[in-house]
Amino acid sequence: MKTVIRRMTLDDLDEVLKIEREVFPDSWSRKSFEFEVIHNKYSLPLVITLQNKVVGYSIVWKLFEEFHIANIAIHPQMQNRGLGSYFLQEILNLSMEQDYALLEVRESNQAAIHLYKKFGFLKLGIRTRYYANGENALIMKKQLKKTANNYPVRLNITQKSVEG
Repeated sequence: MKTVIRRMTLDDLDEVLKIEREVFPDSWSRKSFEFEVIHNKYSLPLVITLQNKVVGYSIVWKLFEEFHIANIAIHPQMQNRGLGSYFLQEILNLSMEQDYALLEVRESNQAAIHLYKKFGFLKLGIRTRYYANGENALIMKKQLKKTANNYPVRLNITQKSVEG
């Protein structure tokens, strides 16, 4: 079966919204997705298709050094087949300039937490009562590249005399 990852278009939104409503109790609105597809210059809206049918999607924000996975989902009937792992890996491969990836996930979503840990995401903190139903979100972070801000830097400083 042919799997394709491509940029989301307005024509995809009916299928994306069906998945969104099945997967998330606090689903994004059509207007939110339209904004990401049309207006948000920091957004990378993607879909994953199988045999030309949308089976998943993601919204990623490239915010300077941050690669923020704002929304990602696979259709419930297509879960547990490796598509989520494949899609997440391909999404992370698009983070060329960013230093780290960040996301929020429901504390109760153990399957997603397990997947993110498998990819090297670590728990950074908690957003208390983040979701409409009052559930907390775990903030998870994955270091994407080594930077001076994230790793100890050893400097070899030699003293030179300066004549002035």
